[in-house]
Amino acid sequence: MSGARTRQLVYLSHLVIQIGSWAFRIGILIGLLQSGMSAAGLGVAVIFAPIMFGSLFLSPVVDRSDPITAMMIVNATRICALLCIFYTEGIDSFLSYASIAILSLVQPVYLSAEVSFFRRITSEDDMISVLRNIANIDWITYLLGMFAGAMLSDKLHLPGVLALNVSAVWLSLMMLFAIKRYSRRTRSALEPPASESILDLVPLYPAFFAIFLLNLGAGIINVYPAIRATAGGVLDKGVLLTIVMINGVLALLGSLAAKPIFNWLGALPTIAGAAVLLAACLAVMSLDAGLPVVIASSSVMLGLGQIFAAAAHTHMVSSVAPDRAARLSGLFQCCTYSGVAGNGIVFSLLGDRLPFGMIVLICAASAFLAFAAATFAVVRSRHSQVSCLHEQ
Repeated sequence: MSGARTRQLVYLSHLVIQIGSWAFRIGILIGLLQSGMSAAGLGVAVIFAPIMFGSLFLSPVVDRSDPITAMMIVNATRICALLCIFYTEGIDSFLSYASIAILSLVQPVYLSAEVSFFRRITSEDDMISVLRNIANIDWITYLLGMFAGAMLSDKLHLPGVLALNVSAVWLSLMMLFAIKRYSRRTRSALEPPASESILDLVPLYPAFFAIFLLNLGAGIINVYPAIRATAGGVLDKGVLLTIVMINGVLALLGSLAAKPIFNWLGALPTIAGAAVLLAACLAVMSLDAGLPVVIASSSVMLGLGQIFAAAAHTHMVSSVAPDRAARLSGLFQCCTYSGVAGNGIVFSLLGDRLPFGMIVLICAASAFLAFAAATFAVVRSRHSQVSCLHEQ
């Protein structure tokens, strides 16, 4: 099997599994929202918090193994966890929550393995293209998965969503098995290079803070569409689907724009610029100004988020040797999802105490602090470059 064919199969495997994952996520969130806003906020935290631990403690293991094998193990674990949910009495049962936690725990390992796979066969300059392609797949499948999840939740309920996800994971596993079995050239190419000296991560600390703070604010998007689509305590699924679909289209456009903007401005200026514009969008989202404003502000916010994420992920992964790519991808995901989980916790605590617009304004302030951290990184980077020139 050729290298190009292997790359295509890995991308296709990611596409298939993401369709099932998005459908599953919307099915779970719809069920939680029926229990109230506080339950929804807590549910978001439960869904996203384990990702932080998986990205921090499990992702580095991929650097010492074959990435394709790691992805296969993750998919097998996913199938077992999803099958357990079939035998639960309700979405709020202990076994169901435990299974969801396992799914979240292994999620970052799969992406870290993908990034490790591509980093070992891709130059630093081309990593923005790889991560842009992955983001494109994520948002194409977001559109397909959200639509399928909403339809199945309404017609077949949660078992239908589970069946879709299990089928997607199984198909992805078969693709990875084909790569593992027949692609000897690829397996040889994936042998990790010798480790270099210990990396000093201090220069990346501002990026870590910026990623966390931005997602602490932007994480409100997990409940924002449903809340804006609810009137008089009744969720309008048609309005919800309209919001999330247009959100997905703008997010896809943002991921498409990430590469040219990254190449034009560079990593750190792109991160800083996207953060300040995203903060402005969150400020507009705090206004209860009607459906057009809700759709426009949240959609542009998501598009800017994709530009920020692609630039930040590329900056972090390209700063290390190929045999450390999974670890840095795990750190990126840890910063991202710890921010999202923190947003869920904050919303759970404040959702019944403060007006929703005030909560979104707090989120905008967090995103602006991310801009400040990114700006500090830009200034320090340029100061370092000037110092190097003077030394020469």
